[in-house]
Amino acid sequence: MTSKNTFDVIILGAGISGLSAAMHCIKLGKTPILVESTGNIGGRARSFEDRVSGDIIDNGQHVMMGCYASFLELIQEMGMMHAMQKQKYLSIPFHFMNGEKDILLAKGIAGFNGPLGMALGMLRLRFIQFADKKSLLLFALRLQLGMCRPGSMTAKEFLLSEKQTDTLIELIWTPVILATMNGKPDEVSAKVFVTVLRLAFFGSGDASSLYIPKCGLSELFEPFEAWLNSHGGIMLRSNGVSSILIEHGIAKGVALADGTVLSSARIISAIPPHALQKIIPHEIQQYEYFSELGQIGYSPIISLYLWFDKAFPEIELSAIMHANTQWIFKKSTMMKTAKSLLALTISAGDDIIGISTEDIAQQCADEVRNCFPEMQDAQVIHWKVIKEKSATVLIDPETEDIRPKQQSPIDGLILAGDWTNTGLPATLEGAALSGKIAASLL
Repeated sequence: MTSKNTFDVIILGAGISGLSAAMHCIKLGKTPILVESTGNIGGRARSFEDRVSGDIIDNGQHVMMGCYASFLELIQEMGMMHAMQKQKYLSIPFHFMNGEKDILLAKGIAGFNGPLGMALGMLRLRFIQFADKKSLLLFALRLQLGMCRPGSMTAKEFLLSEKQTDTLIELIWTPVILATMNGKPDEVSAKVFVTVLRLAFFGSGDASSLYIPKCGLSELFEPFEAWLNSHGGIMLRSNGVSSILIEHGIAKGVALADGTVLSSARIISAIPPHALQKIIPHEIQQYEYFSELGQIGYSPIISLYLWFDKAFPEIELSAIMHANTQWIFKKSTMMKTAKSLLALTISAGDDIIGISTEDIAQQCADEVRNCFPEMQDAQVIHWKVIKEKSATVLIDPETEDIRPKQQSPIDGLILAGDWTNTGLPATLEGAALSGKIAASLL
């Protein structure tokens, strides 16, 4: 730093991509100032107190996987790995609306999990016919051998080209696509979908193992500011950026909402594309690189919490089939009149986003009762529905083609965010990786 308001690098946004960028800047010997317009850390991954129950609930349930190397590096650096509950191997119960159930156990032989464990787990599934299992395993083998060519197809077009039946697409691949890409099979990019399968579900070792936070997401990320300060960095909360200062195609700094000017020849923007467009000078918005940001679309997520007067079965999570509800997570509750609290997730919920929150809660409670006979007479004593209409970027084939690289045409301005060109879907790992890439470009 050469003066009070001059910094090695200015990072805009304290979401996961901004935190990751700041961490890697410090590792590269650069001292950052991290500017966040809200009072929160973690961006969309945050939690808050439910006033009725007193429980800390997340803005939306997040689950990580063993292949989340960049994200887990961030958690490790903050000293918060103890707050992550890890599966030894991928274990997902499936529950159906008629009360039937099955389970995917990606457990290999003699400790060798990875692709072998996933293959054995698929063979054990009872709700898949033998002919479909053969087709499934042949597809997995082609993936492993690098024989699949997704091109510019959607995931559904690609799966059909790989002789995956409608049954497999509905029962196996649609839940995977919804959970990892927040889009429907006929929407999302097959190219990114294949990357997900190779890295996660058919990756080596414990790549497919799930990590579930044992605390609220805000608590998980809150230690970052102390970590940043201890390494010479600065966190500036509740003060957004009104404009990025650019002269002759070179980044010079930013003007804050309160009128303060921060100077730096290096700026990492880790905010969403629509927010970035608002703070770029008008003449710069005409660059093709920036004008295409307006073409990026979004997909919704509906998260809901149901407090029941009856204890839920002893499972941690479950995939729900043939229902609006896609995933159920069992949570703990402080509410004295409640015997169980469930967090439910509906990804790519375009079809029901317009329904009232009360109707959504009622429909999903009925689905829980249908899937779990033990809950048939359970009554909902409290509910909370959270709608995020623009929860994540929808990475369809067109969006994948125009996702911007982290290096912008403005000298010194670098982009980060799960929506940038990481090759990954818009996940916590995509966000963390983008921050790492952005820092490396300094």
